[in-house]
Amino acid sequence: METNSRPDALTTVEVLEKVLSGAVVKTSLPLGRQLPLAFLAGLYIGLGGLFATLFLSDASLSFAVQRFCAGAVFSLGLSLVLVAGAELYTGNTMIAAGAAEGRITWGATVLNWVRVWLGNALGALTLVALVFFAHTADLGPMANGMLGVAAGKLSAGWFTIFVKGILCNLLVCLGVWMGYAGRSVADKVLGVLLPVSAFVALGFEHCVANLYFLPLSMVLSASDYVAEGIDPALFTWANVAKNLTAATLGNTVAGVTLAMLYRAACAKR
Repeated sequence: METNSRPDALTTVEVLEKVLSGAVVKTSLPLGRQLPLAFLAGLYIGLGGLFATLFLSDASLSFAVQRFCAGAVFSLGLSLVLVAGAELYTGNTMIAAGAAEGRITWGATVLNWVRVWLGNALGALTLVALVFFAHTADLGPMANGMLGVAAGKLSAGWFTIFVKGILCNLLVCLGVWMGYAGRSVADKVLGVLLPVSAFVALGFEHCVANLYFLPLSMVLSASDYVAEGIDPALFTWANVAKNLTAATLGNTVAGVTLAMLYRAACAKR
């Protein structure tokens, strides 16, 4: 009887080639196709954040269980990006390996990053409006959970957020890498699950997720919602800008470095 000898997953070398060839595809997308895909990614990551808030708002759960459950359901966002298809800034930081390999230019790389980040922001902000007008996040426990998450992000120093951004996208890009290695939907979802669960549970900083969490917290704060034990003075646009700049730079450093390391180890010379 004939058996299927195909490996369960792509090899590291094959995944690297997928990243390098994907860099060419991603930077070749016209804006009319790129922007909708980036918009969807921001929406998907925000949906993961909304789902995670349900668990982060449940004070009856122990700390570790609460954080793990929140991380597990947050993986909905990256699973949708990989399976349904979308353009996510944090994963796209790895296309830098394509520039280093000479398959794309550095100018095209940076242009891709700018367009995708802005598209992600549009998607995340659209979800903020939908969630606000649906009154999903202004329920007592959910609002307290949302403002609690945001307060932690807004109170940290710039360098702390930057380092947390590095740790976050190290895990996110490893999740993307393993998703690329998978041959089925189940492979991709399972490949994403643990890395994403880890970064959420450990409180690291993802710039696209923060494009959802922080504006929504600002909207709630502007609506005079006050959460017990949280300083309302934290909710300023200056603090939002501090977080997003630090998280974006940290995420970029991690994704570029990871891709470059795999290129150095595996690319043909």
